[in-house]
Amino acid sequence: MYCMLIKNSVNSQLIRSKILSQKLLNCLQGTPLKTTESINLPTETPPQDAFGIIDCHMHLIGAQQQFPFSPGHQDKFPPYTGAQYLKQAQPLGISHCVITQTPFYGVDNRNLLHALNEMREKARGIAVIDQHLSEQSALELQQAGVVGANFYLFENGELDWHCVAPANERIQSLNWQTQLQFNGNQLSARYHDIVALQGNIVIDHIGKFQPSVSVDDVNFKALCKLLDSGRCYVKLSAAYESSTGAMPYTEDAGSLAQFLITHYADFLIWGSNWPHLGLTNPADWPDPQAWLDCLALWGADTKTQQKILTSNAKKLFSF
Repeated sequence: MYCMLIKNSVNSQLIRSKILSQKLLNCLQGTPLKTTESINLPTETPPQDAFGIIDCHMHLIGAQQQFPFSPGHQDKFPPYTGAQYLKQAQPLGISHCVITQTPFYGVDNRNLLHALNEMREKARGIAVIDQHLSEQSALELQQAGVVGANFYLFENGELDWHCVAPANERIQSLNWQTQLQFNGNQLSARYHDIVALQGNIVIDHIGKFQPSVSVDDVNFKALCKLLDSGRCYVKLSAAYESSTGAMPYTEDAGSLAQFLITHYADFLIWGSNWPHLGLTNPADWPDPQAWLDCLALWGADTKTQQKILTSNAKKLFSF
């Protein structure tokens, strides 16, 4: 399967396929995949120029003394560095990443610029901006590798729906995408607002339906209608944020992911959500290999995994 092509020999892939098939059978028979469960196989060193998995949703947090959070969010998160990220990303076969600026700096993107400089050509960035983005700031962000704007639209964020349309219009000359994170149970009500936006649209975290819904729900159908437009993408990321069950979350977000993989594989991308900023205790973080293995458990074959893990993202984020 594709997620192991970077790391394993053909024989290792066949072994892994058998193991995952048995895991899927166990899940269907009612035995959940353990959150901490992973598979250790012999690995080979990939070619230095290999283009592997693109992690489309992760964060880096600089020292607060240098990059302060906005008022009301002091000491929000500890620092998380590029070196820490690469330590867990490289064994998975991740070669590139998309750094999403967290919403708790306001529209101050100095932390993102620092992170992009740290990761260099291996990264792209998603900034937090509003309609007042200056030409100078836009140029600085674009030259650093920013390719989109992040709108975190929950109540504890600093932006709301009123700024999305004018900010979306502002970034069209930059050819940036518009990334939206909000409760997916608002999708039906917000459908016309979203479809009116220009350019490519990215919906975070499998729609982030809280609580989770079925594929027959009107809000999930609204998400599918957006995907039918041909310019909307969905991140397969952070399934635990909208699930109550264990990995692979087949009773919650995993069932939605299965449907999306079957019907919309050309418009899906994958993200680790490292360092899981909503989970303050690292002991609660999902096992990274087990999370990557969910794609196969959700029915993605080798070709489909290649789309989700690399080719779709390579095009969308201009790698």
